[in-house]
Amino acid sequence: MLFMVAILFATSAIAQVAMSRILTIKEGNQAKFMELAAEKTQKFNSKKGQPAYYTFSIETGPDAGKLWRVQVAQEMANFDTVDTEGNQYWMNTVGGMHTSANTQHWWYNEDMSYVSNPQDVNLLSRMIFYTIKANGGEDFWRFRERVAKTMKAADLPFEMNVWNCGSGCNGNVVLVSFSHKGYGDQFKKNTEDFPKMVEKYNELYGEGAYKEDNIALDGALEMLWGRRIIHMKFLPDLSSPPNMNN
Repeated sequence: MLFMVAILFATSAIAQVAMSRILTIKEGNQAKFMELAAEKTQKFNSKKGQPAYYTFSIETGPDAGKLWRVQVAQEMANFDTVDTEGNQYWMNTVGGMHTSANTQHWWYNEDMSYVSNPQDVNLLSRMIFYTIKANGGEDFWRFRERVAKTMKAADLPFEMNVWNCGSGCNGNVVLVSFSHKGYGDQFKKNTEDFPKMVEKYNELYGEGAYKEDNIALDGALEMLWGRRIIHMKFLPDLSSPPNMNN
């Protein structure tokens, strides 16, 4: 159900493509898994040229308590190279402590994204997964493009990354991730900065344009599971350094 590279989405500028999977840690193994997975990541995924992995804890929804681990790269061809040594180390240390499911491929939609400060590494991501109708692309992407342009024009402190699902999703799925320092920062942006964005949107595209375009976006989504919101927290100890292979 989930896509990345929130992570990741918090540091998504490092990648053009991503491969995500959900890890379920077996009961009683959580602490040991976290320790050993951190050691593996430090050893095999912390230096330039090594595969880059980013790990998040899923905070809400039916998969709450599980981990989302995402490998990111500049292009899909990078996934053809298998890290035999690192993968074997993983299997020898934590392979028996978890199950893995729901592998998905993603590509970064730079034109629809807006990151006010690429150097920030925010730990909380509010991820919105949209499923678009076959004939809903025009309305959906018009709204998303206008939002990105509005944020840039208003110079607002948003971190919004957009990813398209390339494989493993049910339907035409797009992930829009908003990154925050925490829940307090999310509340501040929603109550203080978001109204400024709506005001600028209407200034650029006409009075009432935000409401009209948002209604059109809703109509572009599948009726069932057209919009799902999941919160995740970034786990630095189980992740590569931001922008490691950028």
